[in-house]
Amino acid sequence: MVNKTLDYNKISLFNLTVQAKEKFGNNSGTASLLISIQDYDTLNPYFSQSVYNGKISENQLGPLPILPEKILAKDGDTGINEKVVYSIKLVKPTAYSNTFLINADTGVLEVKTAVDREECPYLLVGIQATQQDNIFKTADAVVLVTIEDVNDNHPVLSQSSYNVSILENFPNGMEVLQVTAIDKDEGGFQGTFILTPADSPFQLSQAGILTVRNSTLLDRERIPSIHLQVTVKDHLPPYYEVHSTINILLLDENDNSPTFRGTSYKQDIFINMTAGMSILQVAADDPDDGINGEISFILAGGNEDGYFELDTSTGQISLKRVIPLGVNQLKNFVLWITAVDGGTIPRSSSVPVQIFAVGDSRPQFIQKTYNVSVEEELISPVEVARVEYESLNPHIPVRFQVLTESATFDIDVNGIISTKSKLDYESQNNYVLNISLSDGNATDYATVFIKVTDVNDNSPVFGITSTTITILENKPAGTTITSVSATDVDEGFNGLVVYTLKGGEGKIDIDTSGLILLEKELDREKQGFYNLTVIASDQGQPMLSTALNLTVIIDDVNDNPPVFSSSRYEVSVPEDKVLGRALLTVSATDLDAGANALVKYRIFSQQPPTSSPVFLVNLTTGQLSLSQQLDYETIKQFEVEVEASDGGQPSLSAKTLVVVHVLDVNDNPPEFNRAAYDIFVFENLQKGSPIYTFSVTDKDEAGFSQGHFIHNSTSFTVDVPGILSLRNDTELDRETTSGFTLQVWAVDAETNGLSSSALFHITVLDVNDNNPEFQMQPYSFAILEGNYMLGAPARVGHVTATDLDEGENAEITYYLSAEDGDNPYSIQQDGTIFVNGYVDRETKDKYELLLVASDNGVPQRQNFTYVSIQVLDVNDNPPQFTKAQYLANVRVATAKEGVPVLSVSATDPDVGNNSVISYSLMNHSDDFRINNHTGEIILSSNLDHITADTVVTLIVIATDHGVPQFTSNASVTLYLLVNDTSFGLTFDSSSYEFSIQEHEKSGTAVGSVKALTGSIAVQVVYSLKSHSDKFSVSDQGDIVALTRLDREEDDLYSIIVEAVDSVVPPNTAVALVTVRVNDINDNPPVFSTLIQTELSAPENADTLDLGIFSATDLDTGVNALISYSLQDDFAGMFHINSSTGKLMTKKPLDREMMDSYELKIIATDSGTPSQSASLVLNITVEDMNDNPPVFPQISYSVTVKENEPPHVILSAAATDEDIGYNAIIHYTIIGETSSFHVGELSGNITALQPLDYESRSQYTFILKAFNPGQPDLQDTANITVTVEDVNEEGPIFDKPSYYQILLDNSTAGTLVVDINARDESKGYDEGIFYNISGGNSEGLFSLSSTTGVLTLTGDLSKQTVPLYYSLMVTATDSGLPPLSTSVKVSVTIAPINISFPVFSEAVYQPAPLSEKTLPDTFVVQISVLYKLPVIYSIVSGDGKGYFIINSSTGIIRTRKNLKWEDFPVIFHVQATDSSNASIFNEVSVIVEVTDENDFPPVFPSSLLEERLEENLPATQIVQLKAQDSDTGSNGLLTYGILSGDRLKFRIDEATGILYSTTSFDYEEEPTEYQVVIYAEDGGIPEKKRGYCTVVIKIIDVNDWPPVFDPVTEFSVNENAPVGFIVGKITATDRDTGDNAFVLYSLTGGGGNIFEIDEIHGNIKIKNSPDYETMNKYNLTVNAVNDKSAPFHQATTHVTVLVIDVNDNAPVFAQNSYSASINMINPVGAHVITVSATDKDQGQNGLIEYHILPDQNFSPFFLIEDTSEGKIITTGNLSRSGEIHLTVMAKDKGSPSLNDTAMITLNVFDNRPFVPRFNETEISISVLENTGVDYFIYAFTVVETLGKPIDYTVVSGNEKAFAAVL
Repeated sequence: MVNKTLDYNKISLFNLTVQAKEKFGNNSGTASLLISIQDYDTLNPYFSQSVYNGKISENQLGPLPILPEKILAKDGDTGINEKVVYSIKLVKPTAYSNTFLINADTGVLEVKTAVDREECPYLLVGIQATQQDNIFKTADAVVLVTIEDVNDNHPVLSQSSYNVSILENFPNGMEVLQVTAIDKDEGGFQGTFILTPADSPFQLSQAGILTVRNSTLLDRERIPSIHLQVTVKDHLPPYYEVHSTINILLLDENDNSPTFRGTSYKQDIFINMTAGMSILQVAADDPDDGINGEISFILAGGNEDGYFELDTSTGQISLKRVIPLGVNQLKNFVLWITAVDGGTIPRSSSVPVQIFAVGDSRPQFIQKTYNVSVEEELISPVEVARVEYESLNPHIPVRFQVLTESATFDIDVNGIISTKSKLDYESQNNYVLNISLSDGNATDYATVFIKVTDVNDNSPVFGITSTTITILENKPAGTTITSVSATDVDEGFNGLVVYTLKGGEGKIDIDTSGLILLEKELDREKQGFYNLTVIASDQGQPMLSTALNLTVIIDDVNDNPPVFSSSRYEVSVPEDKVLGRALLTVSATDLDAGANALVKYRIFSQQPPTSSPVFLVNLTTGQLSLSQQLDYETIKQFEVEVEASDGGQPSLSAKTLVVVHVLDVNDNPPEFNRAAYDIFVFENLQKGSPIYTFSVTDKDEAGFSQGHFIHNSTSFTVDVPGILSLRNDTELDRETTSGFTLQVWAVDAETNGLSSSALFHITVLDVNDNNPEFQMQPYSFAILEGNYMLGAPARVGHVTATDLDEGENAEITYYLSAEDGDNPYSIQQDGTIFVNGYVDRETKDKYELLLVASDNGVPQRQNFTYVSIQVLDVNDNPPQFTKAQYLANVRVATAKEGVPVLSVSATDPDVGNNSVISYSLMNHSDDFRINNHTGEIILSSNLDHITADTVVTLIVIATDHGVPQFTSNASVTLYLLVNDTSFGLTFDSSSYEFSIQEHEKSGTAVGSVKALTGSIAVQVVYSLKSHSDKFSVSDQGDIVALTRLDREEDDLYSIIVEAVDSVVPPNTAVALVTVRVNDINDNPPVFSTLIQTELSAPENADTLDLGIFSATDLDTGVNALISYSLQDDFAGMFHINSSTGKLMTKKPLDREMMDSYELKIIATDSGTPSQSASLVLNITVEDMNDNPPVFPQISYSVTVKENEPPHVILSAAATDEDIGYNAIIHYTIIGETSSFHVGELSGNITALQPLDYESRSQYTFILKAFNPGQPDLQDTANITVTVEDVNEEGPIFDKPSYYQILLDNSTAGTLVVDINARDESKGYDEGIFYNISGGNSEGLFSLSSTTGVLTLTGDLSKQTVPLYYSLMVTATDSGLPPLSTSVKVSVTIAPINISFPVFSEAVYQPAPLSEKTLPDTFVVQISVLYKLPVIYSIVSGDGKGYFIINSSTGIIRTRKNLKWEDFPVIFHVQATDSSNASIFNEVSVIVEVTDENDFPPVFPSSLLEERLEENLPATQIVQLKAQDSDTGSNGLLTYGILSGDRLKFRIDEATGILYSTTSFDYEEEPTEYQVVIYAEDGGIPEKKRGYCTVVIKIIDVNDWPPVFDPVTEFSVNENAPVGFIVGKITATDRDTGDNAFVLYSLTGGGGNIFEIDEIHGNIKIKNSPDYETMNKYNLTVNAVNDKSAPFHQATTHVTVLVIDVNDNAPVFAQNSYSASINMINPVGAHVITVSATDKDQGQNGLIEYHILPDQNFSPFFLIEDTSEGKIITTGNLSRSGEIHLTVMAKDKGSPSLNDTAMITLNVFDNRPFVPRFNETEISISVLENTGVDYFIYAFTVVETLGKPIDYTVVSGNEKAFAAVL
């Protein structure tokens, strides 16, 4: 049978041997059995390998190579070997389930999705082979797939950034950190490390270790942190790399010494110094960090006298004791302050602090007068003198002042007197300077006498500039040629003139007087003239000289007529001149020689003529003399023509005119305008000053012009024309001479003058030039003390001061004052001193008063002295006991008669007998008596009768010895003790709580405490162990406030009251009293002084947030609740939030309605009564361009005359209510711009060309005024220009000339000719006025003024030859202005029997012809008077045939065109008898031709605009060129300026170039100029002009730097948000446009805290400031104009104060404190002092310390002073061991911040050992009759502590029944 399951796959054939054996025997047999096992489908398939390995590169697809062989599975039933199917059963990780694909038949595994090795380096693929015929027959295998690496990942650093901290100065080579990198690719990171920058202080190894390369670069103070970059790079392609930053923070080492802020510390302290006052604070910075930067200060030196002390923490130096100082005394202390940092090895630095102790300032000149000299003409300033003085300057600044001659001299702060301008010796050579020296209180004076010394600064000056002299060549040597004279206004050798001559060539010389003489005879033939130079030199150093040029002409032969030395002589002759006397000599010279130069004289004519000659002239000398007496009243002037004839052949002659002026004879004396003058003058009149001006007249012709004055005074001068002056060497002094009387004579001539006199009464008026003077110095008086306030004041004494001045200047006012302000005295103006106050000798026994006497002058003068008043004693004080009550204990048991018990003592503040005191008892006592001298109370008995405690009260009287006598009493309480006092002492309460309102007056009761003694004999004395400066306690236990308490200073006081009894030794007890100060409304709201009160706001904004203006109130509760209001909201314009103080505008502001507001904000608290404060804001409304320009008229009308040159015809200025740039108005013309121009900025309208009425009589256009920029605001006005017609042409005659021939038999009234003229469109003679304007001297003709008819006025006389008259007739029209035209009228008077033709003109001269005259133009008509017809012909002179004459009519016409250059032409016309050719006459015809000036000059444009930069030197602006179509002189143009600023512009008249003559300043002068240029031709007969208006605009250049407006300190709260505007800086630039564009920048001091708006100048917060880091910034603001070169810039310094806010809580120096203390302590024992600091300042930094209450231990401790942190005990502690207290430090900020610290106290039990019985009450019964030594009880104690215990019976065993052994 089969014992177990067969397995074909294991054994398919069994070969068995079977043995058969006997059951009971031993025989056996075997047989073989072969069993063949048939296979059965029982096994699953199997894989050839249970695990296959496959490898493929990451990111690769396709068949997976398999090792060690391909995947193969077979049926486990080998006999059957069924087919298997492959599948993937699982993939791990499962995320890759879809990554593989297996062929079901072959088992080939394929990767169909790429695999990232870094995400999955290995995969497990479970594959299954399933038997095809039975899906439940399966086999499993695993394929381990390895993903082979490809370098497809970047390295990754271990950190994206590394942050590490190391000490600065870290040594070289030390490791800083290690950088590690990983790479997801196989093998990890195997690349390289690179560190940048390469020059950093560090290096990086390839292991990634960063070490220090250069430790010298590791300076935290210079670079607090270093930022590096590390780069890691792959070692295989494509060499990926990544970066990371390394941030290294350098930690501080103490490598910097403290550095003091600022360069020097100096401070002045003055005479009013007080001990404890702060002087200055030194401050130091240490750039180190933490404790290394914490600084403490040491006063290292300079304080040997101990005047100063130093706060070691704050650096505050204060005065420890007052420094004694005298007048003008200065003590200099140099303290050396050392700043030490808190480093382990501290570093330090020192700085000197210079402190000047300044005494009483009384500046004074060392020398009162100075005499100095200074040269004239030195360029100021010139140092003249240096005055010496004593003062405390600069500590108490003094001021010098020049009181006189301040216009010429100045004095600086050092006392150096210098000139302010050049001095001129010739103008003034002496000065007297009064100078003063003052510190504002005391003043001293000095006088400086300055003498100006002459320098050679003036050259000699000739009286003439040059001359020419004619001299006969035969003049002998020594002849005077002429005389010259030069003067020099300098003094001494500087004014001594010496003459020299050049050019005389040895023949002419000059003497010392300036007389030029002939040295040798002249020879004209060798030299006809001499050019002489006369040099006048002074003798100064350097020598100055002046030259005069003279020309000497030498005469020769008679080829020249005589020449008078003057063509006109003038001589003045008095009317009473004696006949025959020479008047003058006329001189004629002849350049010829010999007889040819001999000149004879005769009078040729005399005007006006007289019946006989008035004058005679000497034939040979030319001397003119009188032949008839002159009469000034008849004829005042003669004109005598004198002829000089030489002796030559033929004789030549010359004439000269001698004008003889007849002079009035001086027959009238001068006359003063008054007979006497009353003159008033102040005595301080400057030397040489004019006093009075008067007038003198003279009825003679010359008046008083030649007169002079004579007077009898040595103090005054009188100068013509009548100026009375003080002499230069005279000063007036009214106190010496109060008046003068001068008699002044006026003399009208130097010689033989007539005179008259007048009296001048000069009164010298007083000037306040004398100080009041006291009769005594000082004054001393005495007065009894007492109250003089009631009743009439008591007289103390009398003082007297006098003043030499008069009037108000001598009226003296007295002032009495005391330096300490204690002055019960007054002074009347008569000098009497009264006492009218309370004078207490015991308070003050002597008064030192300052007495000032001041006059009432201007300026007021004063003097002072001292008044000493001694106060005499009066017995007005009773004795005062040293105690109000005296106590003493007297033991009855030990009392003995005569033993002193106690002493009383009294004092009396009076002196002398008034202070001697005697003592007595008010009531008699049997037991006690008193020593009346010493106050000692003595027992009078042994007190045996006293059997119980008794209180005895004695009244002691203290009596002084004064009159009247004063007494006082004191109570003496004596405790007579019989019993013992061992009760002890305890308060009736261990603690008390009271409250008091703040500011209650001193002495206000707070509360009462009471300690119990147990015996009336035991007295208790109370004292305060804390706050004794604020409170006191009486012997009765009443606590009162000593001062007014201020809750804001301290609102809670913990007071320890100690009671000490009178037991000896005394018992003590302690109680804690808490006093709470209740708030009252005693503090008004306060606005910060740092609030900006100057605001600006733009107009037109709907609402504006002007900021929050809040106040603070030191009170609490409702008293500190503040509401805000406006005193005036300007009709609702402004609104303030009543709670927050936020100020807003409610309406748009309008600057034009109101440009500024003074807004008062009122902050009112809610207390009762309420208190308030106000803040005044000045709000400036910024202008916006919201107003257009406005013309005052909507239209303008102006009338302009035609033909007027260009000029301003109208100024139409508009106004703009805006201001500044917004109010700039520009003007322009709309229409008619070719005829008119308007100034762009001025509004002046100019006509560009002369207007022509006939062309256009009216112009209308629009004038626009507008603002530049946006918005475009404008206004217009209508302009009407009316052209007024001007009378341009005179009347026109109907003929160019008139001719008429009259026979000599014509009679009066005969018509000569009818002249006709007309004006424009009028008829002939209409509106014409005729007159004969020339040629009618004989009055032969008469002309009708209205008709122009010319007639004879009389009959003609017979003539033998023709007479010719040439009349000029003028016709004048009635125009405005009237114009005239003239015409020539020729009249010939011919004899009636004339035998030849007579021409109507002697010479014909027709009007000039134009060169453009056409052929056949009429020229002139020749006419004759003759009995027969004549034939006219041109017989000569017309060689070029320009003219032709009609032979019958005599009319001459032009034959051809004329050439101007051939004229004038003179030709002759012959009139021939037509019947007899031998009878004829000829006449000349003169014809002139003019170049016709047809065209005016014309400029290409009537308006030019040119630009000229400011500051340029004189330069060419533009060349103007006009055109003139004429030729010749008519077209020759010259240029000129018609109007404009001729001082600033010129034009070259030839080239037309317009130049500037000076530079221009755009900012100070007009920016636009209109210059009207004319071009004028050379036309004949009339010049014509053309005009061009040149508008020159001055262009601004960038020549002004920006200028900052004054800047005040800004303030900002710390922690202010970013962007908060701290303040605004404004700089202005006087330039315009881009030149004025200012950019702002911060260049220093702002750190990283502030930034500035570069456009608007707003300083803003960049990073919030921290007060504790820095509380003051000194910013440097730069303003630059960088839009146009040159770039100008300016800087200003702005201080920004950072205002502390309470953002720092106090911080204890330690988190916890520990101390040891005993259980048994005296009250107030010091436990420990804790200390906290607060980085804030002010109230925010003030710290209060408090012990936080607990139930166990806090009551045993107290903060002695809440501001100091000193913890004391309130008494003994309750237990020993370790106890804990929590102390809190709280600041006073709002809101308050705090910190706490734990104090651990180890309490030692220091109680004395007191044994304690085991039982406190023991009751034992003992039988009576018990024997001696019977044991009753054994006493035991709780503990012995190893000490022996003694037992005694202390009471109850008085009969000794028991004993303790």
